[in-house]
Amino acid sequence: MNRFFLSFSVFIAAQSLLSSCSQLPGLNSEPAAEVVYALGSRDGFTSPLAGALKPACSALEFTGISFDLTGVHRRQLAPLAADPATKKDRYLIAGYAPPGLPEDFARALSERRAQAARQYLIESGVEAARLQTVGFGFDSAPNAPGANVVVVYRQ
Repeated sequence: MNRFFLSFSVFIAAQSLLSSCSQLPGLNSEPAAEVVYALGSRDGFTSPLAGALKPACSALEFTGISFDLTGVHRRQLAPLAADPATKKDRYLIAGYAPPGLPEDFARALSERRAQAARQYLIESGVEAARLQTVGFGFDSAPNAPGANVVVVYRQ
């Protein structure tokens, strides 16, 4: 009989503790969603949808689902880091993926491609603060380049 009362007492105590936890702030409420405007202006970088941006070099073309830079890509990017006249320029590196891939995968692939180009430019001497990347997947403006490319825009 004592075991029963002891077990019952422990059960009631545990239940009251757990029910009081639900009244703590933040445990039951969902965090407010922060709105992020991925295609709008941000920290001084112009959106590629504005149409005013001009490519700083020819588009880097990728094959398949690769995101590794080739020697051709490096040769295309090298002048951006080597030219002393561009030391103050800011760049927006936009990645695009082919249609037909799952949407999340396409966005991640295009972002990885843009990040690979960014990393190469950083290793070549371009300040990281002057570079911004965006992965569009296969969603982009009507005036955007074709799929499977990364375009580096000068701002």
